[in-house]
Amino acid sequence: MKKFSKRQQQVGEVIKRTLSSMFLEGIFENKISDIFSITEVSPSPGYQTAWVFISALDTKKNEGLVKKLNEISSEIRFVLANKLNLRNTPMLIFKEDNSIEYANRIEEILNSPDVKKDLE
Repeated sequence: MKKFSKRQQQVGEVIKRTLSSMFLEGIFENKISDIFSITEVSPSPGYQTAWVFISALDTKKNEGLVKKLNEISSEIRFVLANKLNLRNTPMLIFKEDNSIEYANRIEEILNSPDVKKDLE
C-alpha cells in the first residue's frame, strides 16, 4: 500500500468533498445520471494528477460510468478549479473501486465449506 503525506491526504479529502457536493448539486446531471459514490481521491506527490476512485450503486455499470466520467473530466476539473483554492488543480483520472467486490470475495472464501472444515 502506498504511503501518502499528510498534505496529500488533506488535499485528497478536500477534492473528494468538493466533487461529491458538485455531483449532489446536479451540475453534471445531464451527462451523468448514474448514482455513485466517490470512495477515495489519491493525488500524486506534485498534485498534477489525482486518481478518483468511484463505486456505482449498480456495480455492473462501473465500467461505463468510469468511461463517461473520464470523457468529461476536463469539464469537471474546470468547475472544481473554480470551487477550490489550489495553486494548480490536478488532472482527474477516474477509476473503478473494486474493494467492495474484493472484500465480498474474501468473505465468500472464508465461509466456504472447505475452509470451515480446515479451521475445525
